[in-house]
Amino acid sequence: MGEPTRVRVLLLSPRNRLLLIKYQNIGPTGVPRPCWTTAGGGRGSDESVERAALREISEETGLSLVRLGPVVWYGEDGQRSADWKITFEEHFILAFAPTETISDRGWTEHERNQIIETRWWTIEELRRTSETIYSVGIADLLDPLLSGNYPAEIIKLPPI
Repeated sequence: MGEPTRVRVLLLSPRNRLLLIKYQNIGPTGVPRPCWTTAGGGRGSDESVERAALREISEETGLSLVRLGPVVWYGEDGQRSADWKITFEEHFILAFAPTETISDRGWTEHERNQIIETRWWTIEELRRTSETIYSVGIADLLDPLLSGNYPAEIIKLPPI
């Protein structure tokens, strides 16, 4: 524990599609390793998972009328930042967007330099893609959530 904490948002559209963001994922070596991940980011020590999720959703999508669901997963991710030798402790929260129309107006300069693309994905597209997506196995993890079957306790994901 004591590692940087993050919130990851499983943002679902009215069409039951998941928003993913494709990052260049450039480490200190300067070599890009593009990957897709959910919306989200850093969480302050005085910030709840829910508050951080709403802030990140607003910054990354421009959406404000989002309904939050439960925190469903917890994971430790050292893969995306392996060159930096950082392991992020991440809480994944379910959220429901009122629309698939998003805006990049709230992006920081860093996000503008790192983000390649945003896209809403169906579960079938997540299963078929050969692109790198974090969390690993997200389609299988997401499947019961799409049916409203939420875990009774937060699921601990295998470390990556």
